Amino acid sequence: MDREPSELPGIRTALVVDDAGVVRRLSFRVLSEAGYRVFEAAGAVEALEVLAMLRGRVDLVLVDVMMPEVNGVDLVRLIREEWSYPAILFMSAYPAEILAREGLKDLRVQFLAKPFTRSELLGAAERTLAAQVKGGAARPRLLP
Repeated sequence: MDREPSELPGIRTALVVDDAGVVRRLSFRVLSEAGYRVFEAAGAVEALEVLAMLRGRVDLVLVDVMMPEVNGVDLVRLIREEWSYPAILFMSAYPAEILAREGLKDLRVQFLAKPFTRSELLGAAERTLAAQVKGGAARPRLLP
């Protein structure tokens, strides 16, 4: 398996990437309270800087599909070029046809619809991490 663990044994590390501050803060709080070590980024450049700082040792990346400058699908492509192991959880408030237009080919990826509850976020995070461990469903198929 090509997954590398986070630096702290038993503690999962998550990176929340969303241009909406309220979503980042909510996700940060919920995941932190559940025992995750959480980092946040407002966009692709900041997310890649955080990943580089952490040397890619992130277990889970929660990424908004629709962001200015670089969308979430393109960001995941950039992440996969450098680090292949973080589990990816896409988030969006947009309908499936818009997501497909943004490059999300396989809508069976790990996905969380906004707005979401605490239990929906934690459940989606756990399912995404479990799928990554099983070695399959968490790796999205993206349009070229």
